[in-house]
Amino acid sequence: MSKKWKFFWVAALAFVIFFQACGLESVQVFIFDADTEKKMGREFDSLVVVQGYEGDFLLERGGMTQGQQELYDYYRERANEVLEQLSDSDWKSLLPKGNLCGPYPSKTECTRENFFEFKLIKSNIINAFALPGGYIYFYTAILDYFESESELVTVLAHEVAHVVQHHARDRLTKAIGGLLLIEIFLGDNILGDLASLGYSAKLMQNSQENEHEADEIAFIYTHRMGISSEGLGDFFARGLDYDEETGKCIGKKRDFLDKMFSTHPPSCDRVTRNRVQRLLAGQTPETHPADIERNGKTFKQLVNAAKPF
Repeated sequence: MSKKWKFFWVAALAFVIFFQACGLESVQVFIFDADTEKKMGREFDSLVVVQGYEGDFLLERGGMTQGQQELYDYYRERANEVLEQLSDSDWKSLLPKGNLCGPYPSKTECTRENFFEFKLIKSNIINAFALPGGYIYFYTAILDYFESESELVTVLAHEVAHVVQHHARDRLTKAIGGLLLIEIFLGDNILGDLASLGYSAKLMQNSQENEHEADEIAFIYTHRMGISSEGLGDFFARGLDYDEETGKCIGKKRDFLDKMFSTHPPSCDRVTRNRVQRLLAGQTPETHPADIERNGKTFKQLVNAAKPF
């Protein structure tokens, strides 16, 4: 047996023993602890801040109309309601020990009140995303795309769930470990390139599991909040051939490569899961409304009053 293979089997045995003793999560925390996650998110956020975005919601600067300020406050209030659903163990895994929180460039002690930062970016792109360390961004176009408060809150809960479950950390750990082993044992050649491509595709499939998990947790959060969880299903069902009465959803046909490299589960799958969850939980418009008037205004009225963004 060559020295390379001896090294491989020794390393493999060491990994097995370590995983059995500590578990995969312990390995991930060892590589990316709460302080590291916060620093990573903060670095990205600082780049956004330095670049400017003058006058937009992101920096909470002046220049907003009364309608925009009301929408911004509403967005933050709904986000805080989602955070109330987190458990003590969730917070224990999230809060870093260092003074890494507060609006850039200040640094203060991290607490439940300042760890998460919910921000809006002026953009025509329909998107929302979360970063390690509790940085969550919504683009103004997605607010206009939402048709109900349920859609906003379920997507907010979905992004919070990504942070709570440390999905970015998990994927980074797997990426670093897998690609490093490929580089060591296969090298920089065609075989190594093919292995890296296959492993990257596998990681993207793993992210589909992350999306499903975030959907599940978002359902739990919104159900506890007393607001309909149908918003997530409605959001993904829009533009699809979907029959609410029969529960049948017909999406676009997807070829092998599209399925292989997709980072999100098929929309029909998510719509169907969401519908089944609501039926099993017994949600009704009476117990869990999709819209709640706040100060005499619905979500869509607030959005329309804030235009143009």
